[in-house]
Amino acid sequence: MTLRSSGVFDTVAGLPVHALVLHVVVLAVPLATLLGLLFAYPRTRNWARWPLAIVAVGTLGATFVAQQSGQELERALGIRPGNPVGDLIEKHERLANQLLILVAIFAVLAVASALLVSRLDVAPRRPPVALEIGLPALLVIAGLVMSFWVYRVGDLGARAVWNPQGTADYSTSAQR
Repeated sequence: MTLRSSGVFDTVAGLPVHALVLHVVVLAVPLATLLGLLFAYPRTRNWARWPLAIVAVGTLGATFVAQQSGQELERALGIRPGNPVGDLIEKHERLANQLLILVAIFAVLAVASALLVSRLDVAPRRPPVALEIGLPALLVIAGLVMSFWVYRVGDLGARAVWNPQGTADYSTSAQR
């Protein structure tokens, strides 16, 4: 298939941007979640503070580029609903839009956590419980939901590309 578009989110060195940047999201989301877990644990909070904020904002940027480049790729390939691939891509796109919102929520929580949750070793007094426990707890929950959502989005995208009919059997027993 030939790509018919020449937008910003189209290709890099002949490869679709979407195929390149989605791998950044697939790696960055679990990394951001791991940093959120480390931030929630008081002993590693100070170490994880700024890496968490930086990775969360970078993940938001990568997710935005993945979403935009996916829409560009869909247009360039002329994919429309009404067939197995188009229907899967439509579901994939819906979940990807939700993922962008989840990543944005996580990024806001991560930056707020990095800025508002006091540093335990330099704080003259203990912060309010809502900040010390509540914000990191929300961060962990958001990270886990975001990680699950990136799995769902990726699964639908992979099925649309590799097995839209659902008929292929990739098990080793099928090759015998």
